[in-house]
Amino acid sequence: MTLSRPRLSAPLRPPAPEDPSPTARMRPKRPEVVGALLGAAFALGLCAYAAAGFADAPWQAVAAAALAIAACSCAPLARGRLPERGRRAAGAARPFAVALAVPAGFYLLERPWNDGLFAMDPYYAAANLCVLALLFAVVYFAGQRSRASVAAFLAACLAAGVANHFVIAFKGQPIVPADLFALSTAASVGSGYTFALDARLLEALAAFAACCAVLAFLPKVPATPRRVAANAVCALAVAGCFGWWMGSYDIEEAYACPVDVWGVKESYAERGSALCFLKRVQDLSPAEPDGYAAAAADELLARHADAVLEDGADRPSAPTVIAVMNETFADLSRYPGLADTDARPAYYHDIAASALEAGDAYVSALGGGTCNSEFEFLTGSSMGYLGGGVYPYVLYDLDGSESLVSYFSSLGYATHAVHPAESANWRRDRVYGQLGFDDFADGRAFSEADTLRGLATDRATYDHVLDLLAADEGPQFVFDVTIQNHGGYDVGGIAEEDAVSVPLADGLASSELDEYASCIRQADRDLAYLVERLDALERPVVLCFFGDHQPGFSDWLFEATYGAQADEMGLDAVQERYTVPYLIWANEAARENGAQAPERGGESMGARSSLNYLGAKVVEAAGLPTTSYQRFLLAASESVPAVNLNGYLAADGVWRWFGEEGDGEAVDTLRSYAIVQYDNLFNKEARSAFWGRAAGA
Repeated sequence: MTLSRPRLSAPLRPPAPEDPSPTARMRPKRPEVVGALLGAAFALGLCAYAAAGFADAPWQAVAAAALAIAACSCAPLARGRLPERGRRAAGAARPFAVALAVPAGFYLLERPWNDGLFAMDPYYAAANLCVLALLFAVVYFAGQRSRASVAAFLAACLAAGVANHFVIAFKGQPIVPADLFALSTAASVGSGYTFALDARLLEALAAFAACCAVLAFLPKVPATPRRVAANAVCALAVAGCFGWWMGSYDIEEAYACPVDVWGVKESYAERGSALCFLKRVQDLSPAEPDGYAAAAADELLARHADAVLEDGADRPSAPTVIAVMNETFADLSRYPGLADTDARPAYYHDIAASALEAGDAYVSALGGGTCNSEFEFLTGSSMGYLGGGVYPYVLYDLDGSESLVSYFSSLGYATHAVHPAESANWRRDRVYGQLGFDDFADGRAFSEADTLRGLATDRATYDHVLDLLAADEGPQFVFDVTIQNHGGYDVGGIAEEDAVSVPLADGLASSELDEYASCIRQADRDLAYLVERLDALERPVVLCFFGDHQPGFSDWLFEATYGAQADEMGLDAVQERYTVPYLIWANEAARENGAQAPERGGESMGARSSLNYLGAKVVEAAGLPTTSYQRFLLAASESVPAVNLNGYLAADGVWRWFGEEGDGEAVDTLRSYAIVQYDNLFNKEARSAFWGRAAGA
């Protein structure tokens, strides 16, 4: 009997999917509809923002930009109507369209702020395109070659360009790497500025929308496990090559790309922001100065170890020392044509006339960067040795470095920091602890304080300082960083009776200058209030008062009053925008206690100095014993009376750039200063016994 096997039927295959009908294919998908609605909403919001007065462009430009954005956001709705031939053409054009993202990103990065974009040297344009191509490759491969990765790269370029536009408008300088470590600070103070749209910003927004519309028509790249792995490897390889290039080549030397510390905006504009920004990244790490060794620093400090102030040992009681760094306090009456206007802080000059010392201090900040002025004053360091675009507060560990705080603590003083704002701004909540302050009164201590333009008044901080003195009869060091005069100067809030007007040449006026001058007028009155209260105390008190920098609009103010740009007139003219007033004042009890005008060379009135020397001068004027480091600074100030980010003032009264040939003694002093400063800031493992040693110790 033969058994037959049943025949196995062929396995059933799933039915092939039916091609979508033409009607279904042409129907917009949900993401496309959502994108169109969001784009239309953004266009309407743009019009409303401009209608509210936040646009410096004509209404035609606003309307054109809004219409372009709305049209580009709606364009993907027609993607389904694209014929088969059009879809094949889009697939073939995809590599070329993706490659165009690099020049498009360059345009979005530069156009919002760079007036000289189309006049840029082709060499620098090509160099920036190469840098952006590497960065784009990392983003593109890391994003699995998706359309979203291209859009993300373009969005990042646009965001950087827009950020540069506003930072330059507010501070006069473009973004530098250290700014990225202070984003919380920028967000905290950003409410004081007006973010107005101009024609170039609108143009860039419309261009970005057009790029996104083009991307929407490009086909997707299917993601497979093999492709995902290959793209990840490519991203890592390109990132590794980029890192190797950054570490192996000095951008300034290899690509002729110097960044002038006093003309950062001009350098960015001429050589491209991508290349210049990376050059600034390379400058973040401090290099050892020529001739540095710990032993060399010890030798320099040892030369000042035996000097003793004559009156240092005979002090009946230690004076309290108050240092007020007044936000953006400057005497703009020094500019031509403003001498007899309300730009002059009259009370300051009256107080300076009876001070122990008063004059001009040259700072390393303009329009912002308050923390660098603090750093120079508290540590005796000069930003001239660290370079532009560096914020030591956010980059370096200052624990163990000698400072005014550590000095006063070693004498048994109570040390207090005061700043009526967010404690995290410029990392003060950490840095003040590293420097050694006993406590820090931040914005929370001033929640109920009187305000001017929404900011705690100077007088509120002075009352807090007076309360500290009333609560403790012992000697104190109080460092008060005010905020009342902070920019911008177009927010209003000045009462009519407190407002002043500063006329410019040819009958011109500036509401920005007027609001600033009104703030300074109130700050001037509050300074007089503080001095009056301190003078009435029976305890000895020494006050040091100075501004941290001039307002950001000093660039155009200089040009309006001098008739030329400062950069075209030499270093003396450049330093005009980096000049702030300072004074060292003592009440009657402190004068009887031994506080006196310095007996060193030079005039005590109308003196020219810089913030790095000011702390040592305060200690000397108060009649307190000085450390080897402070005596080194005082000696250095005789041959180099002032030094800042831009250059140095020699004893012959001539400003010189760093590296410029000049007074031999001044050059030797600068070399020694660089060694001592580096040792103080960065040699934490083998601290010399000379650090912190007071006279007679």
